[in-house]
Amino acid sequence: MIFDRFSTSFRDSLSGLYSEAYFAEVFQREWHRMLRENDSLSILIVHPHLNIDNPNDQLSFKLISEAIEASTKRSTDIVCRFQSNEIAVGLFNLNEEGTETIVNRIIQSIEPQLSELVSNIDLSIGAINVLPTYQIQINDIFERTEQLANMAELKGKNNYQLEHFQVH
Repeated sequence: MIFDRFSTSFRDSLSGLYSEAYFAEVFQREWHRMLRENDSLSILIVHPHLNIDNPNDQLSFKLISEAIEASTKRSTDIVCRFQSNEIAVGLFNLNEEGTETIVNRIIQSIEPQLSELVSNIDLSIGAINVLPTYQIQINDIFERTEQLANMAELKGKNNYQLEHFQVH
């Protein structure tokens, strides 16, 4: 079929998630939709703390990717492989409380289901909820979300840091 040839251009071969390029395209479009609708969105960046060059860790990354994708229930949610060894999630039309629900769902689905298959699972999740404005640069949101993931790592195994981003 003709579409089979094109499907690989927006899917990552290792994780099966959307590619970062496709994610960026969808995120940009949704950002502008949230601007028009005056509604908030969230970004999650998940650090699985794996060595993506190790074949065993590649399998773990794939299993974790599948569990994260299964934790997002809405058709508008988008999950991608991000910067080679991370996973990014875009959640649209969602407030801070809904974001925290999804973060907890991700942690709860990964710990019991995968702990027998993947030894020593350790995730750090940075999550940010934002009401888009013309004063906010999208790159700033992603940089802050990375910082939050690093802060979550300092809190210990399988932790997250959530923030509501506002222009001051």
